[in-house]
Amino acid sequence: MQAALNDHCFAQPHWRVIAQGFRPEPWFGESLAVGTGGIRNPQPMHLAAGHYYYRFGSSKVPREAQLSSGWWLEFEEFIKIRSFAQEHEYSIGEAARLMLALPHAWTRADVLVKALLCVPLKAYAGEGKPAQGAKNGADKGTAWVPTQHIKVRQLYIPGLFIDGPRPREQLYKQAFANASYSAI
Repeated sequence: MQAALNDHCFAQPHWRVIAQGFRPEPWFGESLAVGTGGIRNPQPMHLAAGHYYYRFGSSKVPREAQLSSGWWLEFEEFIKIRSFAQEHEYSIGEAARLMLALPHAWTRADVLVKALLCVPLKAYAGEGKPAQGAKNGADKGTAWVPTQHIKVRQLYIPGLFIDGPRPREQLYKQAFANASYSAI
């Protein structure tokens, strides 16, 4: 098996913490960790090149940000969401919000991103955890709980985008090709 482009991220424990929905940055200032959402018991898995992966994004952010997010779905999981939407007469964005526990404050969930993986990557995979919505706005303090009767395995791909003081080649630019963006 060919080495994953982001293998180095799996030697750094903070990526798993992020996959669990926690923000490790406050720990460095000895504050309490803030966490919401994420996935339960994230398990490493290999993603093979040549497969399409999907995510729900916001039309209010640049395409680069939509593609560089770490949160993705495999085809089979996307089909679960699409089928649920059709069966219950929801838009696919509404179904994604319900099944993935996506507060309005996090995303508009009005864009579907589909991208072909060009190189092997590793991801953390697991079922979504509840997420806390904003205290105001459309969420009004709502606790978002992923659907319990239909489980959707989510992927968190570490290292696609790393913000820092020095410019660096971002992994998502090497990882994905043939990306399409559809308003939903």
